[in-house]
Amino acid sequence: MTGIEALTVAAGVSALWWGLLRQRGWGRRVAALLVVAAWAVAADVWLWGALAWVTLVGWGWRRWLPHTGSPRGQAGRLREGMRQLLLLSWTLVAAQYLLYVWQLGRGETPLLARPDIVDAFLPIAGGLGLRAWGALGLTDPHHPAATVSLLVISLSALLLGRSFCGWACPLGLIGEWLHRLRSRWLPGEWTPPRWLDMLLRAQKWLVLGFLLFIILLAVPTAALPGYLASSYHQAADMKMGAFFFTLTPLAAGCLGWVLLLTVTFRQGFCRYLCPYGAWLGLLAVVTPLRIRRDKSRCLRSQGHDCDKCSRACPARIEVHQIIAVRSLECSDCRRCMAACPSRANALHLGSARRRLGAPLQLALLCLFLFLLPLLADGLLDLWVSQTPLAVRRHLLALLPYLSH
Repeated sequence: MTGIEALTVAAGVSALWWGLLRQRGWGRRVAALLVVAAWAVAADVWLWGALAWVTLVGWGWRRWLPHTGSPRGQAGRLREGMRQLLLLSWTLVAAQYLLYVWQLGRGETPLLARPDIVDAFLPIAGGLGLRAWGALGLTDPHHPAATVSLLVISLSALLLGRSFCGWACPLGLIGEWLHRLRSRWLPGEWTPPRWLDMLLRAQKWLVLGFLLFIILLAVPTAALPGYLASSYHQAADMKMGAFFFTLTPLAAGCLGWVLLLTVTFRQGFCRYLCPYGAWLGLLAVVTPLRIRRDKSRCLRSQGHDCDKCSRACPARIEVHQIIAVRSLECSDCRRCMAACPSRANALHLGSARRRLGAPLQLALLCLFLFLLPLLADGLLDLWVSQTPLAVRRHLLALLPYLSH
């Protein structure tokens, strides 16, 4: 892992350990010890150094800038802190990757290593790698981080629903900022009519269907080893970067459409375009952890016409009319819970009998996003690309001519 990746993993595992220690009972101690044991087994010297630095910064932050506020606001602080951390990490990763490719194209030896987390933006490579791993026992040596990223994010949805979308995805945070900026210049919240909303939402399902067709049907199982060894697959990350940064008419049109939906509608990209969100929404159907409304505590049962939870929901879910939220659009962001009047406290995230606190939700998400990739790297050697530098330089020169 590169330095930025190591610091991000260290921060995530620290949040995991902290979230577990916030829980009550002997189980928290066992879980925290397992996290420490996993770190000791899988981490290398750079990760130990990153953990020491993160711990020092965290101690100084709490020492000199202690957090204040009610527990109800804790979820918002944790969520925003997580998303801003990952956005900062992704920004540094993007800069490092662009510098790497630029120096590679000039024939120079890159000063910084290639950050493998960029492969998380390769869903087809990740899906085909995961399929080859499951069907043939073959691991992808060129983009293993794509396989691991797709696997851990998908596993997180089976337990935590779309918490990745609400708590971790930096693209969602950027979208919120762009929409907020537009609202300052052109005030007002624009909600499309139902027919247009359904038509726009169909886009992400079409994109997801196309991706699933490529992953599951387009490449026969017997052809997977050949595809994973192909020049096109080895250069998949550079092909992706070239599509967005060369700004061909097609790329400019796609980017313009994304920006238009993002600034026009609240969570426009997440609601109408993101195939990852659609996929996680499908997996989240089986999760037992949902936003639930206690009808006996809800102010509506007392005759009040309260719909603050629904008005706070960025996905436009009518929470005040539902007992358990099963919408594919729910990202478990807890905004509806924060909006619920404190005297009612009628909403919670969890099962019908148990509540899941915000620190534990963050801890479990960090388990999937940081600890599992660390174990995959340390124990299975599944993270760092094995494509030689000379091969990558050669592929970069041939990039315009590579095709399926």
